[in-house]
Amino acid sequence: MKTISKLLEDVTESQFEAITHLEGPLLVLAGAGSGKTRVITRRICHLIERGVSPYNILALTFTNKAADEMKERVLAYYNYPGLWISTFHSMCARILRAVAPQATEGNIERLGYTRSFSIYDTADTISTVKATMKELQLDPTHWKPASLAATISNAKNRLLSPEGLLKERSDYYHQVAHKVYAKYQELLKTNNALDFDDLQLKLIELLSKHPDTLDHYQEKFLFILIDEYQDTNFAQYVIQRLLSKKYRNICVTGDPDQSIYGWRGANLGNILDFEKDYPDAKVVRLEQNYRSTKRILQLASGLIQHNIFRKTKGLWTENREGELVTVVHCEDERAESREVAARAKELQQSGQKYSDMAVFYRINAQSRLLEEAMRSYGIPYIIVSGVAFYQRKEVKDILSYLRLLVNPRDEAAFTRIINTSHRGIGPTSIGRLKAEATSTNKDFIQVASSGAEGIKGKAKEGLKEFSELYRQLQEMPRSLVRPLMTEVIEKTQYIAYLKSIFNVLEVTERLANVDELVNAAEEYDKTHPDGSLEDFLERVSLVQDIDSWDGHTEAVSLMTLHSAKGLEFPVVFICGLEEGLLPHARSLEPGAKPEELEEERRLFYVGITRAKGELIILHARHRSRYGLDVPSIPSIFLQELPKEALGEVDRTSLIEKPFIEEESISTGEFSPGESVRHPVFGTGRIKETTGHGKRQMVVVDFPVGRKTLLVEYARLEKIG
Repeated sequence: MKTISKLLEDVTESQFEAITHLEGPLLVLAGAGSGKTRVITRRICHLIERGVSPYNILALTFTNKAADEMKERVLAYYNYPGLWISTFHSMCARILRAVAPQATEGNIERLGYTRSFSIYDTADTISTVKATMKELQLDPTHWKPASLAATISNAKNRLLSPEGLLKERSDYYHQVAHKVYAKYQELLKTNNALDFDDLQLKLIELLSKHPDTLDHYQEKFLFILIDEYQDTNFAQYVIQRLLSKKYRNICVTGDPDQSIYGWRGANLGNILDFEKDYPDAKVVRLEQNYRSTKRILQLASGLIQHNIFRKTKGLWTENREGELVTVVHCEDERAESREVAARAKELQQSGQKYSDMAVFYRINAQSRLLEEAMRSYGIPYIIVSGVAFYQRKEVKDILSYLRLLVNPRDEAAFTRIINTSHRGIGPTSIGRLKAEATSTNKDFIQVASSGAEGIKGKAKEGLKEFSELYRQLQEMPRSLVRPLMTEVIEKTQYIAYLKSIFNVLEVTERLANVDELVNAAEEYDKTHPDGSLEDFLERVSLVQDIDSWDGHTEAVSLMTLHSAKGLEFPVVFICGLEEGLLPHARSLEPGAKPEELEEERRLFYVGITRAKGELIILHARHRSRYGLDVPSIPSIFLQELPKEALGEVDRTSLIEKPFIEEESISTGEFSPGESVRHPVFGTGRIKETTGHGKRQMVVVDFPVGRKTLLVEYARLEKIG
C-alpha cells in the first residue's frame, strides 16, 4: 500500500488543495489536460487515508472508460472490491436492483417493477415507440419514431411527465408526442423494462417517495464526487442534490469550456451556478496543462475567449513551444481527405505510429471520403462510434434470447427472436401471442408454452420448438454466462441461420462478431467469479461506442468531435471548418440561441485541446451538398484563431492569397435593409451588420432561411 507522502508528493499546489479538502462543497475548475483524473482518484484515496470507508464514497462520471480508469487508479493504492465508481446510469441501476433498506423486497419493486427489469437501449426504445405508434394508429412515415423518442427523452431529462410535456407545449406535434409518451410508459411497465432515462427518473421517484431509502443512501454516500459536471442534465442535478443534501460533502470537477452536450439535455448552468447553490463552496482552479504545446494552448485560448457563458481561467504549460498549427485550404472534400491521408502516411514513414493519429469531424457522414482516402493510401484505420458492436443484428439476437430468460415480459426481446431462426411464426401469430399475454397477464414464455387461440400448423410447431428451447435453458445454471450463450447458439442453429440469409463476405464478418460476443462472455465469467446473467446484460446494455476503443491498435482513429471528448493524441486532424459543418447549420438558423453557437465553439475547442504535439485544421472551398458542388464559406471560428500561432498551406487551384490575408471580393460595406444576391442562397435582405471592412459580418434573410456571413468570403453582390 502506498503511503500518504507518496500520494501527494508529485502534485501541484492547486492539485494538493483540491485533493486534501475534506468536508463541505468543492468546485474544481479543471482546464483541458490539467490532471483532473489524478485529482479525483487521489482525493478518493486521501479520504480513505483519513479514515473514510471506501464504501461511503460515491464517484460518478459519464463514460464507462473514464469510470474504469478512475477505478484502476484507486485500486493501485487500495484494493477494495465493489467500489462505487461508475457512470450515473450504472449507479442508478445498481441502487434500483438493490434490496430496500430493512426489507426483503428490491428498491425497484416499491415502484411496481421487479428486480429482473430489462434496460432498453436506443434501438429497443425506438422499436417500442414504433409499437406504441402502431397501437395509436400513427403513420411512421409522417411521425418519425426517432424524433418522438428524442422528444420523450428530452422531457424525461427535464423531469416532465406526459402531462407536463403537454402543459409546456400544446401544439399539434406535442399533443401527439404526449399520447405516444403516455402509452410508451405503459408499455415499458408492462414489459418490466426501463429505458436509459428511466434509470435516473425512477431513482428520483424512489428517493422522493420513500424517505427511509433516501436517508439510507444519504448515510451511505458521505462523500460524493462528480466528474465532468458541466455535462450533467437536470435529472442528474436533482439526484446529486438529493443524495448530498444531508452532509453537503459534494465535490464536482469540470470545465464550462468543454460543455458540448446541450443537444441531449446537458445544462451548463449546473456548473456555472454551483457557487449559487453552495455559497460556501471552495473553488480550486487547475490551469496547468500537461498535454499540449504552448502554441496549441495559445490557439485554444484565443478561440474560447469569444464565448460569454464561461468561467474565466488561464491555461498555461511548461511544455515546449511546438510547431505552428497548420491550416490547410483544400479545393473540395475529396482533396481534403487525400490531404489527411497523405500527411498521415508521411508522418508514419518518418517514425510516427498510426495509433498516435486521430481525425475529427463534426458529423458521421464526413467519414466516408476519409475512409476511401485511407484505403487508397493503404492506411489502417478504426471508426469510433460507427455501428456499435452491441447494436449489430447477430449480437442483439443472441442477447435477446438471454434477456428473455431474465425478464420473460421483455416484449422487445421476444418480438426480435420468436422467429429468429425461422420457425414459421408470422406477424399475425405474434400479434395473437402479444394479445394473449396482455389479456391473461402472462409473460411471453408462458404464452408461448400454452399457445394462443387461432395459432395452428407451422406456427404452432414453431412455438412448441421455442418453448422446449426455453424449458432447457431455464434448467441451466446462470452463474456462468458463456455456457448459456453457446447453448443458445447451438440449439437455435443460429450459425446456419446466418449462413442462409447473408452472402459469404457478410457472413464471415457476422460469424466473427458472434465469436467476439462469446469471448466477451468468457472474459466476464473470468473477471466476475460471483457475477450473474443479470449483471452481464446490464453491463452490455450500458456499454458505449467509445468503450470499444483501446488506442493500442496500430491504426488511425476516425471519430466525431463529440466522441473525442476525454481522449488525447500526439497528432490531430480536424476537418470541415466551414459554415454549416462547424459551426453546424442548426446554430446558424433563424431563431437559434447564442448559446448554440457557443457550444459549437466549445466543440472545436475540445478538438483542439485533444492534440499533444501536432494539429492540422482543414477546410474545403467547395463541398458536395444534395448532389451539387457548391462553394463553402470558411468557418467564422477560423477568424478567431490567433494568427501568430498559425501556419497556412493553400492546396486550392484558385490564384488567391490565403484566407486570413484575402481581400474582400464584395463591393463596399453593407447596411441593414439592403438587398443582396448570394451565388448559393439567392436573393436576400440584410437584417443586421457588425464590424467594418472585410471583417464585417452580415445577417441576411434568404428564401432558404437566415444566414450569418463574413463579408470577406460571402461573395455578396448589392442589388440596386
